[in-house]
Amino acid sequence: MESMRGFFILGLAICTFLLYQAWQKDYGPQPTQQASVSEEKDVTVATEGSISGEDLIDVETDLVKFKIKPNGGDIVYAELKKYNVELNSPDNKVVLFDYRDRMYQAKSALLGQGAPDNQLPRARYETEKSSYKLAEGKDELVLPLTWMNDEGVTFSKTFKFKRGEYLVEMEYSINNQSSHDRTYNFVAELSRDQKPTGLEEKSSFGMKPFMGVAYSPEEQQYEKIDFEELAEEPIKTSRQGGWIGFLQHYFVSAWIPQQDQQINITSSVKQNKDTTVRFVQPTISVPANQQKTIGASLYVGPKDLEQLEAAAPGLDKSLDLSWVWWIGLPLYKMMQFFFSFLGNWGLAIILVTIVIKTLLYPLSAAQYRSMANMRKLQPKMQRLKERYGDDKQRMQQEMMKMYKEEGANPFGGCLPMLLQFPIFIALYYVLFEAVELRHAPFFGWIQDLSVADPYFVLPLLMGGSMWLMQRLQPKSPTMDQMQQKIMSYLPVLFTVFMLFFPAGLVLYWLCNNLISVAQQQYVTKKIERQDAAGKKAAGKK
Repeated sequence: MESMRGFFILGLAICTFLLYQAWQKDYGPQPTQQASVSEEKDVTVATEGSISGEDLIDVETDLVKFKIKPNGGDIVYAELKKYNVELNSPDNKVVLFDYRDRMYQAKSALLGQGAPDNQLPRARYETEKSSYKLAEGKDELVLPLTWMNDEGVTFSKTFKFKRGEYLVEMEYSINNQSSHDRTYNFVAELSRDQKPTGLEEKSSFGMKPFMGVAYSPEEQQYEKIDFEELAEEPIKTSRQGGWIGFLQHYFVSAWIPQQDQQINITSSVKQNKDTTVRFVQPTISVPANQQKTIGASLYVGPKDLEQLEAAAPGLDKSLDLSWVWWIGLPLYKMMQFFFSFLGNWGLAIILVTIVIKTLLYPLSAAQYRSMANMRKLQPKMQRLKERYGDDKQRMQQEMMKMYKEEGANPFGGCLPMLLQFPIFIALYYVLFEAVELRHAPFFGWIQDLSVADPYFVLPLLMGGSMWLMQRLQPKSPTMDQMQQKIMSYLPVLFTVFMLFFPAGLVLYWLCNNLISVAQQQYVTKKIERQDAAGKKAAGKK
């Protein structure tokens, strides 16, 4: 049957896409020389030696544990309290910024005559105590760091941490009590090595999560560049507002300037592959005996859509849903809505499937009617095969004539199945990118919808539902034995592929098939009842 061929085309398209995603690699040489960061002057924040954990300022909010280095006031450690590295390992949390056996830091600096970050060692800020914690009942924690140079210019670097947020506000206040005007440049950097994070699970048919730099170029909101590309072609651009960041699976860090500021964005890759992306804001002038402030915000946390949207324009694009974002984003928000009152992401996926199948039902009904009509024509098709089986051309002509006379459409089942392809791919990206589904249980043995079913129960059930769908479809007399054999193996092929897919995606496909079977049976029975009623009425006449 032509609808079976459409099913095969859909399967081939999906498999081709997934194979492309699985084996895609980036090519090109990796230069070893550090890229230039500025034509006018070097604005890279100076890097000091090793960091002692005993000489750091501890800050704890309801969501994150931070460590800040007094020399320079950089954030060198960020531990996400709500996210475990592995399922059922509450003592091992996800760490983004780190200084211990790797390098990943958020630096910010002021450069200029007498500035705290002009040379090594960088200025050591003073603070009231070495440990801060967001108190119960308080919505904000303020950490002030202060330093005064020999000329009488006082620099206050203040961090503000808010309850329930991964966004940190940072502000420099410059109080120039000297007798001379001074100018400064504010620089914000993210620096990290290229070591794997340990969170790059390859549970989705080997799809490798992106890890690299993202930023908002001029007249755009989002662009991502992997480390190899960045080494070959460093970033060098300017724009008003925007943001710069590092992406990894499920998590992101980003510096966000004041959106009315014009910034220069650059990047560099050292010989040891340590990578830096930075922005520099315009020179700020502080006249003698006056005070000015300048600052930025830092996001460090999960790809939480609501918080990303609030943090900066385009930062929500770091939840990368590829070319099907226009489908994926509504699906993602629909799942969030269902989860809000169900409390189970598996049930939310099932409800999303029901909604999708309901919206596509008008098209699907046409497909099912076509199948039912083609099934009624099976005896006539068999007679044509017996009569013209040796003459393929005549056979096709007679069949097309029969289709026209009977008002049947042999291609009526293809379009609805092909329309499911972008929906399938969109949901694939949603399940791969949505941090909410990471370690999210369904029931029983399925404790993580973002990874494959450990006992392969869902893939086997999906294969069984696909086999049932095939059994309900009429066979095409134009298919030879080889074609029919290939089609009969399609459920087996899909089952094998689904063994490696996230359980959430297999759950969607299983529910999709079961609803399709129910809808097909409903339409077929309805047509049979209408035909029986018509024959009965004709008999009375």
